[in-house]
Amino acid sequence: MSWSVHVRWAPWSRVLRLRLAGDRWPRLSEGPVSVALRLAWFPLLGVVLLGCWLELLLVLALMPFVLLVRALEGSWRVEVSAHGCRVGVVRVSSFAAARRVRRALREHLERRGGLDGVAELLAEERAELTPVAVSPRRWRLVEKRLSPYGRRRWFLWRRRMSFEAALDSLPSGVGDDPISAIIVVPFLLWSAVLSAGATLELAAQLVLLPFVVLLRLCRVLPWPVELVRRDSVEPSAMVPAWSASVRARRELTAAHAVRLPVPDLRPAQATAALARPQPRSC
Repeated sequence: MSWSVHVRWAPWSRVLRLRLAGDRWPRLSEGPVSVALRLAWFPLLGVVLLGCWLELLLVLALMPFVLLVRALEGSWRVEVSAHGCRVGVVRVSSFAAARRVRRALREHLERRGGLDGVAELLAEERAELTPVAVSPRRWRLVEKRLSPYGRRRWFLWRRRMSFEAALDSLPSGVGDDPISAIIVVPFLLWSAVLSAGATLELAAQLVLLPFVVLLRLCRVLPWPVELVRRDSVEPSAMVPAWSASVRARRELTAAHAVRLPVPDLRPAQATAALARPQPRSC
């Protein structure tokens, strides 16, 4: 389980994040159909990016008032997430306590890999943990993102640059503080450069695509079926027929699907521990 812990600076947990579009990024498994779906997906990315900037600007505008209210009321929150999904909120009375809880939780999760035994840790700071259940639909997107999948390679060669790599170059887990907004700017520029290179390579492959497909339909060239992992592509088989390549791709995807238990926290004597999944909403 990939855990993250951060202090919430904003008055609310941010609604618009890049994962809204990134987790729905179409897989390149069916050639032209997948390319068309990815092109149709870009308007969604533009809307999400615009919404992220607008929400972040609103948070920055409200930040002085939020900090004043938090200082007067003594109300700070530390959020615990698993694979980008919020599973719990820890309430503390001061910023110093929030930093101590964040550091202690990070060390605890790195050492134990889970929330077993976190009750004693929070009791020392008199912190209160509120569980946040994860929806099955949201968690299925997480499992899909983490799972390798099979694909038929339609293009003549395997692409060296991709829009997915451009998205992966963007930092994850960026906080709501002003410094994070400045740090993310060079990553956005680099992502734009990678996207431009991927566009040029894709255009060249699309020009050759009709001739390559004709040769494969005539069984002059076989269909390469590959297993796509997050950081690598593994050749699996060279299948001569169209229908056989479809079956081989689906079987490869089903054989390597990742299944993870849904993280869930349940109250136990004013604190919480890891429990059986009872998902509701993310």
